[in-house]
Amino acid sequence: MPAWRLLGASVTGTSHEKGGLAGQDAHGYREVPGGVLLAVADGAGSAERSAAGSRVAAASILDAVSMALVNGWPASLQVWRDIFFDAYARAKDSLEQLAAGEALPARAFATTLLCAALSDDVLAVAQLGDGVATAFSLGGAQGRNAGGEWFLAAEPQRGEYANETYFLSQAGALQRLDIYVYAEPVRALALMTDGLLRLVLDAKHLPHVPFFQPLLTFGVETEDQTLAEAQLAAFLASERVCARTDDDKTIVLALRLPSGWELNRERL
Repeated sequence: MPAWRLLGASVTGTSHEKGGLAGQDAHGYREVPGGVLLAVADGAGSAERSAAGSRVAAASILDAVSMALVNGWPASLQVWRDIFFDAYARAKDSLEQLAAGEALPARAFATTLLCAALSDDVLAVAQLGDGVATAFSLGGAQGRNAGGEWFLAAEPQRGEYANETYFLSQAGALQRLDIYVYAEPVRALALMTDGLLRLVLDAKHLPHVPFFQPLLTFGVETEDQTLAEAQLAAFLASERVCARTDDDKTIVLALRLPSGWELNRERL
C-alpha cells in the first residue's frame, strides 16, 4: 500500500488583518485504516463566532467519517451517500450543541464544510458550500487521459444570489449536500476554501495546473512536516497570493509518495 503525505495550512486574509479580526478558516486531516481523510471549513464573515464553528465542523466531520470507515471502505455510491449524510448530520449536531452552550443561535457559528476520503483506488468527496477540491488522476478512468491530469473533484456551490453559498448551520443544510465518488487511483488531492478560487481555477472553471504542479513537487520532496507546513503557510501569505485575494486562505494536501513517476520541477 502506498504511503501518503498530508499537509495543511490556514492563513488569515489581509482584509481581516486590517480589521484586527482573526481568521475564520479551519482544516484537518488524518490517516485511517485503508486511506486518508481531509476537511476544510470556512466560517461566514458575517457570523460572530464562525471561527469556532469552522473548527468544530472540521474536527467533527473527521471523527464521524473515521468511525464510519472502521469496518472498511464502501464500494457503492449509495453507501458513501449514507456515510456522508450521517457524518454531516453529526457535525451539524456538534455545531448546534456549541451554539446552545453559548446561548447563541446556530447561525452565529455558520461555516461551509468540505470533506474527502481517499484510498488506493477510491476518492469520495462531500461538499457543502463554496470550497473546491481538485485531484491528480493516474488517468484512464472516467474519460481522463492515460497520462494523468488534474481534474475538478468538487465544485463550489452557489446560492440564488451573487456571493451566496450554503452553510452547515442552515435549516435543510443536509439536503444541499453534494457527493462525488471516483472509482480510480489518485496521486494527489487538494481541498481549498473559497479564498483561493481566483488562483486555483482557470477561465474555463478547470484546475489551474501552474498553481498545483509546484505544490505537488514541493509536497513530495519536503520531508520535514513542520517545515513543509510553515512554508505552505508562508506561500499562502505571500505578496503574490495576497495580491489576488484578501480573504482567508486554506489548503490541505494528500500526496501519494512517488514510485518512479515524474514530477514537474517548478517551485512554489
